[in-house]
Amino acid sequence: MPTSLILDSLVRSLQAGSLYALMALGLTLTMAVVRLPNFAHAELITVGGYVALIVSMGVSTSVPVILCLAFIGAGLVALITHRAVYRPLARLNLSTYAMILASFAVGLILRYLIFLLVDRFDFFDKPVKVPQQVLIRTPDLILTSVFAWGVPTALLLMLALSVVLNRTDLGRQMRALANNPTLAKVIGIPVDRVHDLTWLLVGGLAGVGGALWGIYTTVNPLMGWLTLLSVFAATILGGMTSFAGTILGAYVVSFSENLLMQWLNFQFRVDFSFKPAVPFVIIIVVLLARPQGLTGLADSLNGLRRWRGPTG
Repeated sequence: MPTSLILDSLVRSLQAGSLYALMALGLTLTMAVVRLPNFAHAELITVGGYVALIVSMGVSTSVPVILCLAFIGAGLVALITHRAVYRPLARLNLSTYAMILASFAVGLILRYLIFLLVDRFDFFDKPVKVPQQVLIRTPDLILTSVFAWGVPTALLLMLALSVVLNRTDLGRQMRALANNPTLAKVIGIPVDRVHDLTWLLVGGLAGVGGALWGIYTTVNPLMGWLTLLSVFAATILGGMTSFAGTILGAYVVSFSENLLMQWLNFQFRVDFSFKPAVPFVIIIVVLLARPQGLTGLADSLNGLRRWRGPTG
């Protein structure tokens, strides 16, 4: 395979993998702390993308400002859906299956509300308007400011989340809820407050991921839904409740979708239209061969503690 194709695929893999990790960490948080596989997570990504688009068109083209407002906007949407839907339903002691169906319903409502607003203002397939420039240009590689913003921002937020989870009172309370919710309530942990802050973090991370994805590609009402399968594949590959595993899983998914697909196309003429099947294959293989995913391997590599999931 030519060097130019390899380098281009590597850059795309690192960029997409960093954004998948950012989006998937929020999903892992809901699974670990709230114990909900939230299918409305896709719409939080989309909200972040549209907040970024609107801010870039009328408020500021500064990337830090755009990302901060995307974090706040998507975080507030996540908190509102939690308080309006998930918390009241959880107090009814509904089954996990009922909660999953509720998340589907929340996702559909948000998605079509977004469609109505987007159709009204003709905001289909718009790029987030930020200044872009070529940083490195060689015969084999072109590196733009999109990469320079996306990858470092995602890595910094992953590091910040690790600090919050392992070095703060909120992180300790979230770990207690993840390990044993009943005991956490008995010892006086403010469960409602922790859940509220968890949803803010979940929405914020998804929002920043959506904003960066909108800078990387374009923004449309289905952008979150179209990335959700890859995000779920990363989470499942990581063991569903392991943050280190989720990060590693995100890069595995991204390298499979980009570098591996590029190699298959070059060697065997496999069409790129099969790319969406890669996350399906990863999910099936992991569930069949290693349901715990990369959890043990990832945690031993970087020392992050594994959080128990719903069956812990």
